[in-house]
Amino acid sequence: MNDQLLEQFINLIRQQTGISIRVQDKPYLVRKLISRCRALGYQDPSQYLALLANSYSSNCQQEWQHLADLITTGESYFFRDQGQMTVLRECLLPDLIARHQQDRTLQILSAGCSTGEEAYSLAILLKELLPDATGWQIRVVGYDLSQGAIAKAKAGVYGRWSFRGLDSSLQKRYFQATGQGWEVVPSLREWVRFRCLNLLAPTEYDLLPASVDLIVCRNVFIYFDSGAIQQILQTFISLLRPQGYLLTGHTELQGQEVSPLQVISFPESVVYQLGNGTSGSPVPPTPPLTLQQETQIAFSERNYNNTLALAQQGQRSQPQNEDYLLLMAQIHADQGRYTQAIALSQQILSLNPENITALFLLAHLAEEQQDKIAAKEYLRRIIFLSPNTVAAYVELIELHLSEQEFDPIPSLLATAQMLLQDRSGDEVIPLRQGVTVAMLRHYLAQIAAKAIQ
Repeated sequence: MNDQLLEQFINLIRQQTGISIRVQDKPYLVRKLISRCRALGYQDPSQYLALLANSYSSNCQQEWQHLADLITTGESYFFRDQGQMTVLRECLLPDLIARHQQDRTLQILSAGCSTGEEAYSLAILLKELLPDATGWQIRVVGYDLSQGAIAKAKAGVYGRWSFRGLDSSLQKRYFQATGQGWEVVPSLREWVRFRCLNLLAPTEYDLLPASVDLIVCRNVFIYFDSGAIQQILQTFISLLRPQGYLLTGHTELQGQEVSPLQVISFPESVVYQLGNGTSGSPVPPTPPLTLQQETQIAFSERNYNNTLALAQQGQRSQPQNEDYLLLMAQIHADQGRYTQAIALSQQILSLNPENITALFLLAHLAEEQQDKIAAKEYLRRIIFLSPNTVAAYVELIELHLSEQEFDPIPSLLATAQMLLQDRSGDEVIPLRQGVTVAMLRHYLAQIAAKAIQ
C-alpha cells in the first residue's frame, strides 16, 4: 500500500461518507483495508479501490457497509458523560415536556447512535421524567452509518460493560437478564427505533422538517471536515422545531458557523437552541462562569473535553502547575494533537517524575501510536511507583493479550485480583472511567477463564 494509493482510499472515503481520516489514524486504516482485501481474495489493494469506486457494482454498497463498520468507532455505554446527562435530565427534557403538555408529542434524534446505548439512555430519562406517559406520543430515533451497530441496537441486548455508567436500579427496571446478556424491556423498546443512514445524505432522512425537539449528536463531528459538518448542521437545523435543542460533544462545533442556532452555556455543557419560537421561552442560560470555575469543574468532573479556547485562555492567566498542564495535555490528546500532548506530559514529569496520571496519559498515547513497547514501559513505571494502582495491572494485561504474550499474564492477574479482594463492589476504580470494583472483578474473571487457557 503506497502513499498515493492510500490517499486515493482516503479521498474516496471522504466523498462517500464524509469521514476525514486523521494523520495518526492512517496506519489503522491501512490494516483495515488490507484485512478487507484478504477477506475478498484481492492480491492488490487497487482491486479493492476499484470495487469501492464502482457504484454500479452490485457488491459495492454491501462492501461500503463492511468498511463503515471498520472505520467507525462503535464504543458506547449507557448514560455516557454524566455531566451532559444531568443537563438533559434537569434542564432540556423538563423544558420540552412543559412546552408540549398540550400536544403531548416529543421526537428526539440520536445521530450517530452507534450500538444504541445513547438512544435507550434518552428513552430512560423520559420514562423517569414521565412516569405516567398516558396520551403521549414519544419517539426516539437512532441513526448510524454502521449496519453492524444498528443491528445490535435493534437487538437491544447488552453485556455488563455497557452498564458501567448506569445506576443498578435503572438497569433492573429497564432491562431483563437473558442468557445472552441484558435485554431492553418492551415498554422502553416501543419508544425507540433505529435506521442505518449516512448523515451526509439528507434525502435518506425519514423525519419531517421542523419535527424534532432534540438532536443529540456526540462524538460524531470529530470524524468530519468543516464542509461536511456544515452540511450536516444545515440538515439538523431544518429538522428542529422552533426552540428545539442540539447537543454535541463538548468542543466539536468550536470555530464552526452555527447560526441561526443560539449558544446556551451550562456548567456541564454547551447547548445549541434554534431561534426564538412562538411558544414557550428558552431555557435561561446560567450566569457566565469565571475561568477558575470552569477549570475547577473540569477537574472535579474529569471532563477534559473543555474547549481549546479555555485551555489557551488559561495558559495566559494560570500558573504552569501540574494540574493545569495535565488538563492542557488531555485536551490536546482528545483532539488528536499527540505531539503537543506528549510534550506537555513530559513537562509534567519534569516537575514531578511520580505523576501517575501523566504516566497513564503517556501510556495511552504510546498505544494510540502503536508503540506498545513504550506503553508497557510507562505502565511498569506506574506499578513501580505505585504498586497498588490496579488500573495499571489491568491495562498491562490487556496489552499483553493484544499481542498474544501470555506468560506475564498470570502473575499480573493474580496481583490485580488480590488488590480488589477487600474493596467494596461499588467503589469506582481510579483511572478506569467509571468502572467499579464489581465490574472489574467480573472482567478479570472472564480473562482468567478464557484468555489464558
